[in-house]
Amino acid sequence: MYQYILTGIVLLFCSVTDLRYQRIYKAAAGGYIALSILGHIVGHTATFAELTVGLLPGVFCFLVSWISRQSLGYGDSALVVACGLSVGLWTCLTILFTAFFLSGLWAAGLLVFRRAGRKKEIPFVPFLLLGAVACMCELTG
Repeated sequence: MYQYILTGIVLLFCSVTDLRYQRIYKAAAGGYIALSILGHIVGHTATFAELTVGLLPGVFCFLVSWISRQSLGYGDSALVVACGLSVGLWTCLTILFTAFFLSGLWAAGLLVFRRAGRKKEIPFVPFLLLGAVACMCELTG
């Protein structure tokens, strides 16, 4: 449960900075990674192999960031890496796919109601937060 609380707190902080300043602080992502690994070591909750596999969604996001010239920012990708380390592969994938789906709906709404054009940048971390909250609700419900 510690990992989910940590995920929620970090994503909430990063959502605010992403919405307000369009940036994600490296220290927040780095601290999230360090605390996630420390939590797994102290709690004996994940093996090295599980932690390594948890990196895959983030590595994929970094690849997308590089190919798309940061349409998905490197900061967003760093948070996905940290999320994978924290909650594991399958929960991270659920969070990520929920975030992609919700951000797609938001972007479609902006286009339909002519509030933005195709090139409009939207912050992605708030959608990661919504995906994490949905996963937490599923776990407790």
